[in-house]
Amino acid sequence: MRQWGVRGRGRDVSRSMVALLVTSTAALVLGISTWLPAVLRTDIGLVPVEPGLLTVHPDARGIATLGRGYTVAAYQSGFRVSAATGPLVDTITQGSPVSAVVGEVASGDEHPREDVEVTLDHVRIDEVRFEPARAAYLGEVYGEVDGEERRMPLRLTFVLTTAGVFMSAHVQGADAVVVHLDALPATTGLAPALPDHNLRARGWWVVTGAGEQRAFTSARRAVVGIGPAVRTRGLDLRPDGRLDVHVWSNRATLTLSGVPRPG
Repeated sequence: MRQWGVRGRGRDVSRSMVALLVTSTAALVLGISTWLPAVLRTDIGLVPVEPGLLTVHPDARGIATLGRGYTVAAYQSGFRVSAATGPLVDTITQGSPVSAVVGEVASGDEHPREDVEVTLDHVRIDEVRFEPARAAYLGEVYGEVDGEERRMPLRLTFVLTTAGVFMSAHVQGADAVVVHLDALPATTGLAPALPDHNLRARGWWVVTGAGEQRAFTSARRAVVGIGPAVRTRGLDLRPDGRLDVHVWSNRATLTLSGVPRPG
C-alpha cells in the first residue's frame, strides 16, 4: 500500500510540473505576442503618435451629402465616410481625427526613420462650408509645448471624385500629419504600394513612386490610397486596433473608394 501511495504522489508532482510548464509557456507566448508588434514598429522607424481630444461645434455636426451615395458624417465622436454600400472609414471614436507633427524624417539604408520633436494632438472644428460635391471643415490643431499652448490652422476637405471621395487634411505649419483611423477589419495591402497580404499589428512604409490610388483595403470593401505620392508615407497598425497614417507633408490625403458588392 505504501508503494502505491508513493507512486500516486509522484504522479501528482509530475502533473503539477507539467501544468506549471504549460502555464509558463502560455505566459511567455502572450508576452512575446504583445511585445513583438511594438518592436517591429520601432525597428521600422515609425514613432507612435497618440490622438488627443476632438471638439466639434454643434453647427458643424451632421451628414453632408456629396453625391452618388457618398456622404460625410461629422459628430462629436468623429468623422465617417460612407458609400451607398455602407461605411468606408471612420476616424477614431472620441478622439482627434488628425495630429500635427514637428520634426523630420531621414532616409535610412533599409527604410526611413522619424524624428518627432513635438506633436499637437487636440482638434477643434469650428465650422463647415458646403459646395456642390464638397464639404470643408475648418478649425485648428493645438497642444501644449514647453508650458505654452501652440495652435495650427486645420482644414479637413472631402470632395466627390469619379473614383469615390478625396480627403485632404491640411495643417499649416506642420512637418507631418498623422490621420487617426478606427480599426479596419482584415486590413490588407495592395501592391505595389504595400505588401499584398494581411498587414496585421505592425508598421509599414508605402513604396516610393507607388502613387496614391491603391494602398490597402479591408473587410468593409473600401480601397484606400495614401498621398501625396511624392512624400514619405507610413502606415502604423496599432496593437489596440487603431490605424495611423503618417504623411511627411503639411497635407495628408486619402482616396476612398467603395467596391461594389456582387449582385
